[in-house]
Amino acid sequence: MRHAAHRLLARLARPLIAAHRRKVNRQGGFALVVVTVTVAVLAAVVGEFGYNSRVEMESAANARDQLRAEYLARSGINLSRLLIKTQQAVIDKINNQFKMDIQIGDFAPFLMKAFGGADGAEALGDLLGIGAGSVKGLGVGKSASFDVAMTPEDGKININCAGGLNAAGNGVIPQGNPQPVAIRRPGDAPTATPINDPKEGLFRMLVALMYPRRYDRIFDNPDADGQYATREEVARAIIDWSDVDETRYDPATPSGGGGEDYHYDSLRDTYKAHNNFFDTVEELQLVKGVSDDFWGSFGEMFTVYGTCQINLNAVSVEHWPITAAIVRASAKDQQNPSLLDETLVAALAQQVRAITQATGGLKSTDDLAKFAANKGMPLTPPGAAGGTTGGTGGAEAPLEFPPIPGLTAIELDNKNLNTLARIGPREIYRIDSTGTIQRSAGRKIQVHIRAVFDTTHFNGNATSGDPGDTRGTWVYWRMD
Repeated sequence: MRHAAHRLLARLARPLIAAHRRKVNRQGGFALVVVTVTVAVLAAVVGEFGYNSRVEMESAANARDQLRAEYLARSGINLSRLLIKTQQAVIDKINNQFKMDIQIGDFAPFLMKAFGGADGAEALGDLLGIGAGSVKGLGVGKSASFDVAMTPEDGKININCAGGLNAAGNGVIPQGNPQPVAIRRPGDAPTATPINDPKEGLFRMLVALMYPRRYDRIFDNPDADGQYATREEVARAIIDWSDVDETRYDPATPSGGGGEDYHYDSLRDTYKAHNNFFDTVEELQLVKGVSDDFWGSFGEMFTVYGTCQINLNAVSVEHWPITAAIVRASAKDQQNPSLLDETLVAALAQQVRAITQATGGLKSTDDLAKFAANKGMPLTPPGAAGGTTGGTGGAEAPLEFPPIPGLTAIELDNKNLNTLARIGPREIYRIDSTGTIQRSAGRKIQVHIRAVFDTTHFNGNATSGDPGDTRGTWVYWRMD
């Protein structure tokens, strides 16, 4: 009986025991799932936290290095200002006394190595040819540097010569009452006419600059908007963009040649002509006919600063077409065979640049006129001894650049030449300063500053008592 009761109880308890075991197993699986999910969430949170920390650390490092690079670039700008001051106060006086053309800006990249490199003392010693290893305080340390390039703006064509309320106010010739004149390209007429106002001078220079046939592709093909433009049309459009009137510029008629209608408002991105001074030279790209090819060929030869006279000694070697344009625009005989020969005019312009480097600069515009007349050019300043001896016991004759073979003398009109060009000290400088932080072999942070300093501009914000500090100021500043 008792055994039967036990068996009955055991039979009844089996379902309860099985149910209990199943419940325990279900609870054990749930705990495992909870632990797994918790670990996954924690891993994601930790990973996200670590990623955000790395991003913030890199962002902070980039901001730090960006600031360091900016102040390195500013250091280059400030040192350039010191070089300009030295040029004005010391070197220009020496140049004027000894008829030379030493420009400290030409040595700026080398001078800056003493301050903007990792080992400034060694760079300074190499530059001066002395042992400067014991000099302290030079250089900017490892992984940091800055580079500076100084170029004068005086040797470029000022496209603002026809702009503003009074074109003569930005040029060198009073407007007066100009008589009707005909602006001619080389070969169109036997003689040149006088340049009576800055607009006319700018028009002549633009047409002369674009004259060579190697630029035909620019005007034979449409621009990005499908428009064609001749050389004369581009020159007129540049003048009409900056003058205040609504009359199309016509060099043969002082009153103009009809209304300006360049269809700027019919382009895909519509706008209107500025009808005032160009703010920047890049604004030129909005003018009709100034295509990408035009900008690539001539863009670096233009400026919006200074007077309408081009400083011949400031024309850079690569901008020799400006010198060629001056010769074409100021030649008396526009049908001179040499004037129509692009190769000869190019050789003449490049020889002038060689003369400038070999003789320490042209002494006057007469030097250009003499060389254009193919009379050679002395290698030594007037009155200086040099060259080869002229016979036994004779006086020494100065060495000269020989005449250019095949060049027919090009006689320049002195009045027009002096209207378009001048010789003198540099007055306006474009400074490009780049600060660099080298993060690793393939990573670096750079900040570039482009600034323009006008030494003739009045500085109303000078804080020192030095009267010299009121002359000269920054007229352009861009950082990227």
